[in-house]
Amino acid sequence: MKLWFKYLAGIAFGALLFWVSPPSLFEPGAAFFHAAEIAMKIGFYILELLLLVNLPLAVVKLYEEKRFWGLTLKSLVFFALSLLAATVLGLAAALLVLPIRLPLLSDIAAPAAQGTGKGLLEFFPANISELLLRSGERPLPALFLSLCIGLAMAHDPIAAKPFTNILDSFSRILHTINVFITEIAGALLIPISARAFHLMASTLKQGIYGSFLLYLGSACLGLLFIVLPLALYILGEKKNPLPLLYSGLPAALAGMSSGSPRFALGIIIRQSRENQGIKRRYNAVFLPSGLFAGRIGTAFIAAFSFIAVLSSYSQLTISIPRLLLIAVLIPMATLAASSSLSSGPIGVITLACGLFGRGFENGYLIIVPVAFVLSMMAGFLDALWIGTAQSLVARGSLRPDSKDPRNFI
Repeated sequence: MKLWFKYLAGIAFGALLFWVSPPSLFEPGAAFFHAAEIAMKIGFYILELLLLVNLPLAVVKLYEEKRFWGLTLKSLVFFALSLLAATVLGLAAALLVLPIRLPLLSDIAAPAAQGTGKGLLEFFPANISELLLRSGERPLPALFLSLCIGLAMAHDPIAAKPFTNILDSFSRILHTINVFITEIAGALLIPISARAFHLMASTLKQGIYGSFLLYLGSACLGLLFIVLPLALYILGEKKNPLPLLYSGLPAALAGMSSGSPRFALGIIIRQSRENQGIKRRYNAVFLPSGLFAGRIGTAFIAAFSFIAVLSSYSQLTISIPRLLLIAVLIPMATLAASSSLSSGPIGVITLACGLFGRGFENGYLIIVPVAFVLSMMAGFLDALWIGTAQSLVARGSLRPDSKDPRNFI
């Protein structure tokens, strides 16, 4: 049975569970709330460890092929350019439907965004064990350590040979566990999607964000069905983009239901290998690049929402200089927010508002009530793009052994 069908069935059962269950069961501390939390944690149970083990192996093997720095730079530039393009498209989509008015609500609380300086300090903590302990929420410092270990191993591959063999065996074991988790993810999505429907229903019940979500949803559909296929067609040597999009459907469904790209990463790792034929050592380089520089759904939704928030303040006009400033701020904020796997569009908007200044620092508060719905949209687009764009990066330098769509997992 195809993974996407299992996941779609899990989402359908989750919708049914939400329909027949009282809302109180989904509140914090209730049974289904805890069930969803446990399911999420199972979904990324060995994910960070798998990433940390794969990266040093990739560095060593790609150094032997003299491809490491070239592939790393290429993937980072590719994903960063896609992030900038998504931001521009989000701004353009918002300008097409202006004016967008959001309610200026009060008494809304949201966590403050972490400062950039504090985030940089986490790369070099007082105790190196902190990197591993916090790798679940903020894996970038731990991945940096993993990169340093890989570079040291590549410097003296003969001395590192025994450790390389141990890491390779450990990586294969972790991949086997990851395959098992992706197989049962359909069942995990039942409580996860049930809670997602509960949160979405609570948001839509207010009714005051209906027009905004309708415009944003239409813009996301345009990005999904028009822009992405066209981009994949042009960048993919003018081949039919539908099989490539189809190969990324399981991860996209998981990202949408959970509202987090973290839950979808294990699925991306598996589908990249088994659907697109990208080997472990290449995937270990492409995936971190996409995770931190290729979250186009987050950038697109953050750009659209930022314009909506800005237009809701009548004293601020949307001029070309401000649009250019926003086109720079949103990608920067997305890169900074992506250091946390739990940060969605609301984290980007929070950072962008702070950087924008002009008394607009708290502007993000008016969009907090729909934060989870934004995360669901972004989760789908982020997982789909990160999963499929790896194939585009690989095609330019490698020869991935892609399968026929009939044989996709």
